[in-house]
Amino acid sequence: MSVYYPTPCTLPEDIAAVEAEIAASAAALRAAVPGAVGVAFWDFDGTVFDGDCTDGFGVLADGSRMSGMVEESLKMGFAAEFTDADGFARCWRRYLDLMRDEGFPTAYAYAVKIFEGARAEEILALARQRFHGPLSGWFFPEAVTLWRRLEADGIRCVVISASADFFVKGAAGVLGAPEERLHGVRLEERADGTLSGNVVPPLTCAEGKAERMHGILAEMAWREPDKTFWPVAAFGNHTVTDGPLLEAVAGTLLPAGTPLAVLVNSDAPHDAEGPLRRLIFTRRSTP
Repeated sequence: MSVYYPTPCTLPEDIAAVEAEIAASAAALRAAVPGAVGVAFWDFDGTVFDGDCTDGFGVLADGSRMSGMVEESLKMGFAAEFTDADGFARCWRRYLDLMRDEGFPTAYAYAVKIFEGARAEEILALARQRFHGPLSGWFFPEAVTLWRRLEADGIRCVVISASADFFVKGAAGVLGAPEERLHGVRLEERADGTLSGNVVPPLTCAEGKAERMHGILAEMAWREPDKTFWPVAAFGNHTVTDGPLLEAVAGTLLPAGTPLAVLVNSDAPHDAEGPLRRLIFTRRSTP
């Protein structure tokens, strides 16, 4: 598989300072606990990726629009209910209605459940093509550079997203990470290998992201029993959908060092952020 990387950048002083602070905490942790590994958790859309891979996004430079993975997947016939010419329009109206009437979690679950009956590997193959092609230049250079520097510091970077698991895993090659490090909303698989319409809990939105973080740490420890895994950082761009994850990491008592939680490109009022730090990544997209 070809691997595409966004153009690296020199980190601004404030972002470099955050990297140094996280690296220092991870080093203190390793010194205090033999075999300890620091883990940095990242939201995906709007935090690592400049735009929304599920919804699509606008291009600030010329006002054009990049289609999202739902639209591209419907074009390929992966959602049986929406294979007609008006399929995407009907699907998206329902999605927006759910977002307005029932909130983020219900809408995000719907955007994955529509693929009942499809095969996850086929959708993932399309996601790899999209992220290695037209979407490859739409990652925040600051995020990718910071991701790589944290990895070089011995910190494992992991994505927890409210987008579909078979969407976000397609971005692994761009980040230079194994696909198992990227996690999104999952559907159960039937015995024949097709997807059911049942979401594997937790739904990775809001409180579900914090719950999934604990599950991922436990899975890491099970796979590598000679190590212990600790959350040393979290990055997100939304106080509602990412807030519980950021707060869970910031509130973790480490054997040594202090975890850091960061809001990226957030315009939330300061009192909504509590102890969270702010960073600005260069945006070229618009909702």
